[in-house]
Amino acid sequence: MRQPLTPIAVMLSVLCLAAPARADDDDVELYARVIVDSTVIRSGPGVSYRRLYVAERGDVFPVVARSTRGGYWFQVELPDGTSGWILGDTVYNHEVGEDDPDEGRFLPGLFAPPPLPTATGELSVTFGILGRSFGANGFGGFMAVRPTIYVRPSFGLEVTAAASVSTGGRVFLGTIGGIINVFPESPVVPYVVAGGGVALSAPNSDTFLFEEGTTGAMYGGGGLRFGFKYRLTLRIEARAWAFYEADRYVAQEELSGGITVFF
Repeated sequence: MRQPLTPIAVMLSVLCLAAPARADDDDVELYARVIVDSTVIRSGPGVSYRRLYVAERGDVFPVVARSTRGGYWFQVELPDGTSGWILGDTVYNHEVGEDDPDEGRFLPGLFAPPPLPTATGELSVTFGILGRSFGANGFGGFMAVRPTIYVRPSFGLEVTAAASVSTGGRVFLGTIGGIINVFPESPVVPYVVAGGGVALSAPNSDTFLFEEGTTGAMYGGGGLRFGFKYRLTLRIEARAWAFYEADRYVAQEELSGGITVFF
């Protein structure tokens, strides 16, 4: 026969029901900290998948999922907002609350490093102005397409195909040169450029600064890349140009900006 509940038992039962529940698991996130000198983050859970990112010792990534297929792998969120897979043996996992700092990132809600460390090339499309006393109205409109092949993240070979148009005429440019990236793993990447090639001018009037035909061209300058999440990168730059004719040279300035993608 069941014994009736005593007043003390009833009180304990009420206190247990009224006790605050355990904190919601959503308030705690799992992070992976790299514990080796460097490790590759790949597009899938296996060494045969494409390289996406090279993580260094101390880097911290939020864990999205876990896989045991083909080994012990974690799917982690990369600084640019995309995700990849990292080998479990190369990281230490720990939980942090929502009030803990987001380690290993720079303004995680906005900026993210461009994928320069793993990129083999870059393609930028920029728009701006070229000139100083260019044509009848000074500066002319400018557009450039610049593909780059990287030998290493800090150095690449850049080709420029560009055109500038003003009321006085048109100039078409074809050049090749070097690009040096300073701090290629930073969300803001400074760079310097230098090179040369040819310019083809087509005047519309006597006020045009260049004579009709082909001239030599050289340039030097630099700029900044601003990396954002989801692999969006903006590029702004300034270059000084020198165009060489038979008995003189003409100095011009380029100010431009646009988008750039890595592959």
